[in-house]
Amino acid sequence: MRGEMMNAECRMTNDRRLLAFVILISSFVIPARAAPPGFESLFPAGGQSGSSVECVTAGKGLDKDSPVAWASHPGIVFKAEDKPKKFTVAIAPDVPPGPYLVRFHTPEGSSPPRIFEVGKEPEVVEKEPNDAFADAKGQEAKVNTVFNGVLDKAGDVDTHAIRVTKGRGVTLEVHGYALGSPMDPALRLLDARGIEIAGGHDTHNLDPRIEFTPKTDGVVYAQVFAFAHPPAADVSLKGSGAHVYRLRVVEDAATTAPAAPEPAQIAVPGEVAGVLAKKGEEDVFTFYAKKGEELVLEVQSRRFDAALRVEDADGKSLATADDGEGGVTDPVLRWKAPKDGTFKLVVLDRDHGGGPRQAYKAKVAPAKPALTAVLDNHAYRLEAGKTVEVKVTLKVTGKFTGKVTASVLGLPMGLSFESKEADAKSGEIKVTLKAAPEAAASQATFRVELVVDGQTFIPSYVVPFTEPRGDLLITTDSRPWLTVAAAKAK
Repeated sequence: MRGEMMNAECRMTNDRRLLAFVILISSFVIPARAAPPGFESLFPAGGQSGSSVECVTAGKGLDKDSPVAWASHPGIVFKAEDKPKKFTVAIAPDVPPGPYLVRFHTPEGSSPPRIFEVGKEPEVVEKEPNDAFADAKGQEAKVNTVFNGVLDKAGDVDTHAIRVTKGRGVTLEVHGYALGSPMDPALRLLDARGIEIAGGHDTHNLDPRIEFTPKTDGVVYAQVFAFAHPPAADVSLKGSGAHVYRLRVVEDAATTAPAAPEPAQIAVPGEVAGVLAKKGEEDVFTFYAKKGEELVLEVQSRRFDAALRVEDADGKSLATADDGEGGVTDPVLRWKAPKDGTFKLVVLDRDHGGGPRQAYKAKVAPAKPALTAVLDNHAYRLEAGKTVEVKVTLKVTGKFTGKVTASVLGLPMGLSFESKEADAKSGEIKVTLKAAPEAAASQATFRVELVVDGQTFIPSYVVPFTEPRGDLLITTDSRPWLTVAAAKAK
């Protein structure tokens, strides 16, 4: 009996020891930190200035922890609705047309950004079914309209009816690939009999564009469909909830234009001011360059999406530019003259607009040494009392004599930075962000600034789509996200 009692006591002691061990081990287990929200698509992916748009989002974690939306323009405000992943987007009247970035963030970090495009034309949202002509007729729209659609299943084809006027040129442009949608979109235009008038595919990167002039008044039908991207072994039409696109249909100015005046000349270095007063107008200036001479050509505009083109004396296109680096929407081109001679600088509106307020400045100047700086991430996170490293990759054009120094702008209270000088040819510079132990939780964008030989450069990150998207819409941005987590209570 005594032996049984002793054995029972020993078992109880061992159980207590085991329990104590489990509790001790558990105290060292660090609970997994929740991931920042994902963000795969937004539909519709844009809206008209001065309007409100009801949008649906897709992505992991957007229905949890009440994610907050941030837009790169303060006039674009997202308000969460009662249903998960649904938002009302208010676009202020003074938001200029163009692409903007949207993020969703929680205390755990930020999602990658996606593009939200603001336009000046009225917008419509497709209503399914719209595969057939009969379906499209019930949704007929005039020119100067933006159609928002989604190819939501494999084999989906969206048909849009558009009323056109004889002799008035029309431009149709699809943004799908440029929005980050996982597709290679295609576009075709049919007459009322279903006969193809024109087709478009891979006009600008993978996005299509069609320009045509109607021969009669009436209705034409634009059909949008998509192939797989990256390319697949088959050629079947693809679709999903993420296959979001925008079809912009605008009427051009009169097809016959007066003879262009003799182009004005720009001295090098020099600048000129101008106005694209008429819809579809292009201004031309001449400049002289010697063979091998490197020049920087730049157009500054605030009220329209400017682009530039360099031509030889015979009008042959030599180079083009849309947006600059680091999220700059004005075009900047570093160009080397192929021979001695006179060349043309052509200034245009990428959206083919025009009006008395579309003023700009065009500059031509000798190229200085240039630095391209790329951030290693779109978002960073650190806790109070800790540090995080920001790595910047450097690419040099030309020759710098001094060292590169780095500073950080826009840090919240309680944060500081450290960085050592670097040689421009070293290929990188590192910046360490440090949060004081008492730093409060916060979230915001910040900016890294590099200075070398008196020039200032702003590093940017590549917007994290599946691949670089070329020069249409937004491919880079200079405002990475920073999440600061307060110190954990002991």
